[in-house]
Amino acid sequence: MSADEPLLDWYRGIVDEYRRITPRSAALFVRGGGVLPGGDTRYSITTRPHPPYFERGEGPYIWDVDGNRRLDLNNNSTALVHGHAHPDIVAAVRSQAGAGTAWGGHNPTEVEWASILCERIPSIERVRFANSGTEANMHMLKVARAFTGRDLVLKLDGAYHGTYDGFEFASTPDAGAVPSTGGVPANLSENVLLAAWGDTHGVTALIRENADRLAAVILTPFRSAGGFAHPPEGFLETLRSVTADEGVLLLFDEVISLRLAMGGAQDRYGVVPDMTALGKLIGGGLPVGAFGGSEDIMAVTDPLGDMKVALAGTFNANPMTAAAGVAGLRLLTPEVYERIDYLGGLLREGLTTAVRECGLHLRVEGGGSLLSVACEPEISRPDMLMTGLALAFGNRGVFGFPYLSTSSVMEEKHIDSVLESGAAVLDHAVTAL
Repeated sequence: MSADEPLLDWYRGIVDEYRRITPRSAALFVRGGGVLPGGDTRYSITTRPHPPYFERGEGPYIWDVDGNRRLDLNNNSTALVHGHAHPDIVAAVRSQAGAGTAWGGHNPTEVEWASILCERIPSIERVRFANSGTEANMHMLKVARAFTGRDLVLKLDGAYHGTYDGFEFASTPDAGAVPSTGGVPANLSENVLLAAWGDTHGVTALIRENADRLAAVILTPFRSAGGFAHPPEGFLETLRSVTADEGVLLLFDEVISLRLAMGGAQDRYGVVPDMTALGKLIGGGLPVGAFGGSEDIMAVTDPLGDMKVALAGTFNANPMTAAAGVAGLRLLTPEVYERIDYLGGLLREGLTTAVRECGLHLRVEGGGSLLSVACEPEISRPDMLMTGLALAFGNRGVFGFPYLSTSSVMEEKHIDSVLESGAAVLDHAVTAL
């Protein structure tokens, strides 16, 4: 018997159980394959042997088309900070839908929505809306280039800022920055520098060496790609100081990290960038993006001024998303932040204990209401193990592993149920390794 045979047997057993309880999802996946490439239109949620298809959500739970209820710790990739179908958000959306979903003009709610963001987020004096985090980061970089008159951007290797040509690069030992996905012209790498997360000395050196060409440094101040994690001590502070010294703009992608405080990671860590990109939770569950900065930087988008960057979008700040966004942000009080952080802490501590007690080579990371689980190098088949664990959690009624987030509609009993299921799943996995 090969060393991997116990792992394969464990994995097959979990897949067999998953297939047994999700036949309608399996059928939809097959049908979808006839009209969608690979049955998919969002690669990050397609899993083997087939993804679950959901038809309803309420509070902290979601139900798939086979009637299986799961506690949702994915929360649409952290966007649903108030869970599903929150009454206040539903009421706001219904009211607006009855008055019209969109028109080719402004709406009063967008002003209130923008005001909330400007009041809460230290770096934002003026804000513009878009329809996704990708668009927010894309527009933010364009504005940074227009404001500085420079083309080069420095990003951290492996960091995700959306599916946009300007950011989709990875480093290689021989060729430097190269496209990380097909369809990105290789010559765009001329405008990209890559550095390592947490490498304060290396990032500082690149900024100083390229300051005359460098428009901006962009990063997620709370690491999201490769596992949730706080920044190393002094990392953000040094980047802020060096970029300010060299006249380079510092851009924070807070699409996810706005969960860390009322004013986002910049508020929590006390480091204020020049511009910030937002998305996910600011839309109350509807598609959204936004970016903002100081009045003088954002003036390059002013259609009544010296507009250097023309930004439009048929559904930018549309009334439906504005209504949902305002309702959701009003619900996000300091007390709610404290509560979701507390629940996130309970979940991190509980999973850390369960991992330690069962002896699996996994690590639990994160902060606030966000946490992730990853394999240590000792694991020989990490992809199979993590896929199997995600399915096993799902089979026991918990959705979202390994990137998890808490929501305002969760209670301690929900954390207890996750930890009970987690202990059973992890103990079973030990037998396969």
